[in-house]
Amino acid sequence: MAVVEKFIQDVADNLGASEMAIRFLLSLFAGYPLAFLYRSFIYDRSPNIQHIYFTICGLSLCYFNYGTDAVHSIINIAVTYILLLVCPGTKFSILFGFIFNSLYLVIAYYKYTDQTLTWTTPQCVICLRLTAVVFDVYDGKKSKEKLSEDQKESAISEVPSLLAICGQTYYFGTFLAGPQFNIKRYLQFVNGEFDDPLHKGPSRSVGPGLKRMSIGILYIAMYQIGGLLFNEEHMLSEDFMNHYFITRCVYVLFYGRILFCQYIGCWLISEGVCILNGLSHNGKDENGNILWDGIQNVKLYPLETATSFHGLISAFNINTNLWMAKYLFKRLRFMGSKLLSQSFFMVNTENQMTALSKKVPAIQKLTSQPSLQPLVWVIKKILITFSLSYALLSFGLLEWNKYFKVYGSIYYIGHVIFMLVPLVVYLFAKVPISVYTSHRRKMSKESKEDKVD
Repeated sequence: MAVVEKFIQDVADNLGASEMAIRFLLSLFAGYPLAFLYRSFIYDRSPNIQHIYFTICGLSLCYFNYGTDAVHSIINIAVTYILLLVCPGTKFSILFGFIFNSLYLVIAYYKYTDQTLTWTTPQCVICLRLTAVVFDVYDGKKSKEKLSEDQKESAISEVPSLLAICGQTYYFGTFLAGPQFNIKRYLQFVNGEFDDPLHKGPSRSVGPGLKRMSIGILYIAMYQIGGLLFNEEHMLSEDFMNHYFITRCVYVLFYGRILFCQYIGCWLISEGVCILNGLSHNGKDENGNILWDGIQNVKLYPLETATSFHGLISAFNINTNLWMAKYLFKRLRFMGSKLLSQSFFMVNTENQMTALSKKVPAIQKLTSQPSLQPLVWVIKKILITFSLSYALLSFGLLEWNKYFKVYGSIYYIGHVIFMLVPLVVYLFAKVPISVYTSHRRKMSKESKEDKVD
């Protein structure tokens, strides 16, 4: 162990990273040799053997990163399993399961609010995963006629074994950083439903899996190199406060964008492991090619070209967003879809800006000019990137006194815009469109008369 500790410390010192970050990254990459071992010796064995393999590997990685704090994940699994044994498929089970797992995580966040890469990182993944199991059992106990299509895809009629829940929870490809996947997919996977019995030789998942890993390494490299130029230390220094306002805003933009690369890189590396194992198998396309996007968490091209919040959300952290929609938002329809839709619209700046442009024909006409589309795209890209970076400050700096200092240095511009835009839209909404139309006609008529004169 002393040799391993020294190796990790040396790597951390050479890369200018923390020891915890190196352990975390090494654990992500450990998924690849573990996946090769699985494909070579384990994948065609009985489901219980596969459960045991995944559990031992995941728990070992957990202990390697967090030591005895690994016990927290065991506690959550034990409570969830007992809950499923005592009252499966009841409203009490989903209520208690959701509250217990969420509250356990929130208390942990509060206790470790000034630290990063603690056991709370995988605990966030576990919280959603175990809560989903309780919901899936609840859905499985209902008649199929009462289920939506997405609920049918994940519903299970029987309570999974403790080994199965442990295997899914500690699955080494997603245990540390995600992405999320439901237990029904996991059970189909270990039961061999994603295998191709006609294919001989090395798994066809090797190429796609290694490709995803390579792109992930590129993003991690961009994060590491970019962090040398745009980092927390300078942003909290007096030199930063002495920069021009616009310079501080640009710095925040690049800081957040580089921090974004960290999340993308980690998820891509994790996806590569899932592809290599075969868990990401998603059928075939019309040409008979295997699709490996079953638990894809990042769509790179749509993400990098997105110029709206909707574009970002649909291409980033996909499975967590789907989890929220499936297990929470769609189940809150009893509150009234109209109320929820209106509430969402009022806090969606993108919708508000669209409404504003429609209210002011001059803006709409200007932004619809074909020759100006490249410039409009660049402006929108800068604005959406800054908005994202502004929001990510709290994720990167963690402590409120730090990120409020940075927010203060740029005069809380993000907060101000977020609050002012609804007001501006409201004021313009009070002025009928006919006012703008009649004004334009009047200006046009006066212009023609001037030409005649």
